[in-house]
Amino acid sequence: MPDLWLYDRMSRVGVLSYRLKIMLVAFLGIHVPLIAVVLYIAALNAENWSQFIGTLVVTLLATLLGTGLTLFVLNKLLSPVLLTAQALEGFRRDRSLGELPRHYTDEAGRLMACAAETIDHLKTTLDRLEHVDEATGLPNRRQLLATMTEAIEQGTAVALAVVRFADHARVKNAYGNAAAERAMAILARRIGSFVAEGKILARPGRAELAIFGTTRDDAATQAALAFRIRDVVKSSSGEFAIGGIVLEPTLQSGLAFYPADGASAEKLLDAAAAAATQSGPAAPLVLHSAAATRAARSRFELEHDLRRALPEGQLDLHYQPIVDLADHSVIGAEALLRWQHPRRGMVSPAEFIPLAESTDLIQPIGQWVLSRACMQIREWSDTEFGDIRLAVNLSARQFLDKDLVPHVRAAIEAAGISPDRLEIELTETAAMADHAHTRRVFTALRDLGVGIALDDFGTGYASMSYLRKLPFNKLKIDREFVHHVDRSGESQAICDALIVLSRGLGINVLAEGAEREEEVRHLLSRGCTTFQGYYFARPVPAAELPAAVAVAQLRMLHHEMEHTDRGPAALSRYGLRA
Repeated sequence: MPDLWLYDRMSRVGVLSYRLKIMLVAFLGIHVPLIAVVLYIAALNAENWSQFIGTLVVTLLATLLGTGLTLFVLNKLLSPVLLTAQALEGFRRDRSLGELPRHYTDEAGRLMACAAETIDHLKTTLDRLEHVDEATGLPNRRQLLATMTEAIEQGTAVALAVVRFADHARVKNAYGNAAAERAMAILARRIGSFVAEGKILARPGRAELAIFGTTRDDAATQAALAFRIRDVVKSSSGEFAIGGIVLEPTLQSGLAFYPADGASAEKLLDAAAAAATQSGPAAPLVLHSAAATRAARSRFELEHDLRRALPEGQLDLHYQPIVDLADHSVIGAEALLRWQHPRRGMVSPAEFIPLAESTDLIQPIGQWVLSRACMQIREWSDTEFGDIRLAVNLSARQFLDKDLVPHVRAAIEAAGISPDRLEIELTETAAMADHAHTRRVFTALRDLGVGIALDDFGTGYASMSYLRKLPFNKLKIDREFVHHVDRSGESQAICDALIVLSRGLGINVLAEGAEREEEVRHLLSRGCTTFQGYYFARPVPAAELPAAVAVAQLRMLHHEMEHTDRGPAALSRYGLRA
């Protein structure tokens, strides 16, 4: 800036402070010209050197005295500038508020007053940014934790409820962050209208609101509070409009108490938030429990390990034989996914498959299973299993993938196998999710030559008229109805109906989960001849399949000799001699 040219040059002299530079300039400005004039006059008029020196000394003393007084006054006049600089530096360093007067009206006074007002405004703005949520005007996480910590340090029993807007991420992705923030503001006003005096409503997270307050450490009070929070959540869940969007919010809530659920403010907030994620339509409010926290942590760790399982070769396929008692042969097998964890050992499919289905892991794992199963079929081509059909399960997310049929075709072509050696299994529930998509995909798979089976049949709500139009060739009775079917009248009625249904549709029927001879005998008498289950063979690795098939053949031999033909003819069907 042009006005700062002299200041810029003088600022380069770093050994002197700003104050000393001004005083030096004032000193030199007064003394140099004055002394020069005095010397000149004295030299002209002095008759001798003593008179000249005396005149010079008097002049210097008078000048020094006047200059000292001038510099003292200048120093005091610079105080407003220096105090303003110190106040700004102190606020920048540690948020300290310097005392600056505001009642002066000249230029220096206005400088101090403006600086003081600016510091106050900055402090208010920073405090709001650091402690208040902008969208709702509520205390944010930092302020909530500070308030909770203060109450906990006083030894007070406190309660914290977290209400989670489950749709926040979807609203943000679909309509933008502004719409999601407006939704949170509306929910904050709704919930705030129910919050009792003395309680604090805050926003500790992007999709979370929290209600905090003191309470009594007894079961009756805590139960009453839980019912109150549940009613607040229910009353706040009505639909509302944001512009042209009408939302019916899904709210989840969790409740935690100090000291039982957390020894610090941070842990108590984590406990309530974790409980909220466990709630749902059937249980809109969940009280925190240590077991639920451990389960959530275990699930997270298992998901982390599952992400490494496929690239590190920890996944494998086991195969369970499928038998047909009509011609006493092993006609196929089902490929079942297994996970050999390096530390946990064999992880149950019931534990990790739902986890894979709930994340993005099911797609790569499902494609690997499909490719590996097709390669296994090729490896069996020149063995005794060259004519069996291998069944592969699809998850609901896999089935909805628009590229499913191309993936199946690519796996078959890569392995170089006949499509009729592969069978795709899909649960009844997944097949009924989207009728048009199901019929389109089933038709494409049939045209490709792949077999199609409806798994876990009887547990869903399939329309009989709709089933009649689907191109599938096998129906699998769920193990729930096969288990103790010989003793349960309800299971017998369901199995009889499914067997008649499959016969009417002209498709095969298979009973899965057969574990007892009595179950097999009953279903065989009702017309079901195809079975899969522990009674015949357990799932085994590919290398052990010949032994498993031999066990299944012995079971079939035993069954035939016990109930039909006891002679050498029965043995000959299995290549055996009496």
